[in-house]
Amino acid sequence: MELCLSHDFVKVLEFSRDEALRTGWHNICPDHIMLGILRHADNNAVLALESAGAVPDMLKVQLDEALFVSEQIPWEERESINLCDSAVSMLQHASLEAARCGASCIEPLHFLLACSRISGSYSHDWLDSEGISLRSLVEASGLPWAKYGLGIKGGEKEEGPDTTPDPLLMAAAIEKRIREGYGTENPHLS
Repeated sequence: MELCLSHDFVKVLEFSRDEALRTGWHNICPDHIMLGILRHADNNAVLALESAGAVPDMLKVQLDEALFVSEQIPWEERESINLCDSAVSMLQHASLEAARCGASCIEPLHFLLACSRISGSYSHDWLDSEGISLRSLVEASGLPWAKYGLGIKGGEKEEGPDTTPDPLLMAAAIEKRIREGYGTENPHLS
C-alpha cells in the first residue's frame, strides 16, 4: 500500500509554515500543524472535533496564547522554516493512524488522532483538558471504535501480505517532501 498526503493535508502543511512564521518560530512544531488544520477549517479533523463537542476556535486561542513569541520573523525567511523533530515524529504517528483507519492517504484527521494519542504538545493537552479522547474522535469521525485499528476497509480485512508502511521510511519520506516543497501536483510519497 502506498500512502500519500491528501490534498487537504498538503494545504494544512503549507499553512503550518505560515503559522510558524506568524507565531515567531523558526521551525514547525506539531501545534503549528494543528493551527494549519484549524486555518484550513474545511477538513475531516475540524468536523471530528466539532462532532466530539469541541470548539475549534477555543483550541486556536489556546495555541496562539501558548505559541506566540515577541520576535518577528521576516517573510523572506519563510522558506527556511522546516519541521522540528517532534513534528516529524507526529507525522510518523499520523501515518500509523492512517493505516489503522484503513486509509490510503494521510488526512488531517489522522494527524488529529495522533495528537490525541501522543503527549508533548499543547494540542494534546487541550484535547485532554476538554475530555476529547482518541475514542471520541474516532467515533466522531464515523468509524466504529470496534473496527478502529484493524486496518480494514468496508468491514473486511484485506487479504494478502501486510502492507502497513514502515514508520521510519514514512517519516523520512514526509520530512524530505516537506523540506523540498509542498507542491500538490503529486501528493504521493516515494
